[in-house]
Amino acid sequence: MQSWDLIWQNDDMTEKEAPQRSLFSRILGPALVTVGITGVILGFALSNSGSTDIRVEGNPVIEALFPEPDAEVLRQTSIGIDLIAGYEAELTINGVAIPPDQINVLRDLENPRESAQTSGTFGSTLNRFLYQPLEGRAVPELQGDRNCVVAVYWPLSDATARSTIEWCFTAL
Repeated sequence: MQSWDLIWQNDDMTEKEAPQRSLFSRILGPALVTVGITGVILGFALSNSGSTDIRVEGNPVIEALFPEPDAEVLRQTSIGIDLIAGYEAELTINGVAIPPDQINVLRDLENPRESAQTSGTFGSTLNRFLYQPLEGRAVPELQGDRNCVVAVYWPLSDATARSTIEWCFTAL
């Protein structure tokens, strides 16, 4: 018989009082479980697998920015934008326009050298425009602090339909 079961005594039915549960099992345990579940739900709600920049997440043309906004990178890090196929882009870094011949256009991950030299094929899903800071180029190295990039992009079918995105990051 359990301690909380009813006990019969002399035709008089009395209820034996249940033993007191500890403060932890009554309040703290359920509260900790609730906080844990809420934390997991909140973590999923606040996280995402891609960029945290709403301008990228909500833009079907832009697949990624390099480096990501507000990232900390080395001064020789590649800078660029990855667009869906069928788009072209120009880059400006810290107010310096990058000449088209200094932007590597990668459209084929399996053969990046051929892709950069021939502009690849438009059947590929990769359409990445990257600039590598090097001595003798428009921007030989990134500034040792905050750097900003402006990318202008447009569909190949309508070069007048230009859009712009700007993002900044820190070079160490």
